[in-house]
Amino acid sequence: MGQMATTHKRIGLWCTCAILLLSCARPQPASVAQARERRSPRGPIKQVVVVTIDGLIPDSYLHPDVHGLRVPTLRKLVAEGAYSEGALSTFPSVTYPAHTSIATGVRPGRHGIVSNRSFDPLETNREAWFWYAEELKAKPLWQLAHDAGYRTALISWPVSVGARANWLWADIWRAQTPEDLKLIRALSTPGLAQRVEHTFPGHAQRAAPPSTSDESGVDVAARVFQEGAPTLLMLHIFQVDGAQHKHGLWSPEANAAIEQADRQLARLFGVVERAGLTSSTAFVIASDHGFVNVTRQINPGALLREAGLVELDSKGKVRAWQASSLPSGGVAYLYANEASTGAAERVAELFRKRAAEAGSGIARVLSREDIAAVGGDPRAALALEAELGVTFGGSYEAYEGTPPARAAHGYDPQRPEMKASLLISGPTIKRGVLQDARLIDIAPTVAQWLSLPLPGVDGRPLALAE
Repeated sequence: MGQMATTHKRIGLWCTCAILLLSCARPQPASVAQARERRSPRGPIKQVVVVTIDGLIPDSYLHPDVHGLRVPTLRKLVAEGAYSEGALSTFPSVTYPAHTSIATGVRPGRHGIVSNRSFDPLETNREAWFWYAEELKAKPLWQLAHDAGYRTALISWPVSVGARANWLWADIWRAQTPEDLKLIRALSTPGLAQRVEHTFPGHAQRAAPPSTSDESGVDVAARVFQEGAPTLLMLHIFQVDGAQHKHGLWSPEANAAIEQADRQLARLFGVVERAGLTSSTAFVIASDHGFVNVTRQINPGALLREAGLVELDSKGKVRAWQASSLPSGGVAYLYANEASTGAAERVAELFRKRAAEAGSGIARVLSREDIAAVGGDPRAALALEAELGVTFGGSYEAYEGTPPARAAHGYDPQRPEMKASLLISGPTIKRGVLQDARLIDIAPTVAQWLSLPLPGVDGRPLALAE
């Protein structure tokens, strides 16, 4: 009996070893994924690099001499590629909704990123933004590319924390101090920060909030290309936006930021050239919105408080609300608490009356139907658009105040001042002006190049072929 049991054990051990050997010989899911990640598109475009220069105004490349700009890379893109004289942004024309429309091909009302900040009327989440990819209601390009077996890289791209990608440099912050770099590292691809620092000493200082430089993002992109060319790389750089907010349009500081972005673009083109991939790479250079200088700020929350629709505690924090506002620069959403009967009607009456008054700062009041027509947040009871030169704030104290910035955006994307930049170059791309381009057209265009399925979107592929 003992010998039989020993024999059975040996047979069982042999079987187990045989099964393990066979399983090792077969591709496991991870191995299959790695093999699929080495796939390449069949068309002439094998790689796509999407770079957003936050807040870059089309006039930067349409009329650089007027503003004394030294932007040789943008000039070359205009001379040799396709460019828009002003691409249509999103409603509202702010960073996170616009970037997500670039990545998905649908408007904010469908992809769910309707503002930079998430709606938080009781302010319990400490002014959190829409950082996390799990909040997306539409499939982004990077997920489609990853599912197709392509290598993908996301660098400081909005709403991508937790995204499935081969390389991820997280776009997130909390305190806006250098300590936030620890959070970024923790949520990025393991070891990526150390590898970038090894290749580009000083990267940590360049990447640390609140003074993150455009150079730091290109550091990451350059390291990614050293490790293995991605089929899709999406990079967001943002010094132009910060400089324009703080110092105003065409200020020396803003112009310097535009020229810095141009240098980093040139550097990125050089990275691709040294990798021997120029002839098979398409570049999409876009911004997310335009800009306008501002001199006034109005606070919808102050009206809500005066009307008794918001109650504050002794520290000035909201303790109860029947209605609340979510400002996004030149647009503000107004929400009615579903538990409060008649709140939506009271809000509509309150703001329509104020908008009719001279000097209100409100250019337009949008109903639910109006919001739906422009692809905005379907949950909002109303939306306000400010007059140009006026921006919305979040204070509950006085209706009017001094804006914290010298320039802003967020207004109706149809306004000429809110038009975004768009330049495209690469194999098969014909030179000339892109007519009627929209940010929602970028994802369908990239999807077509890479043979990725993207049905039922709001955008359409741009006519770019020679």
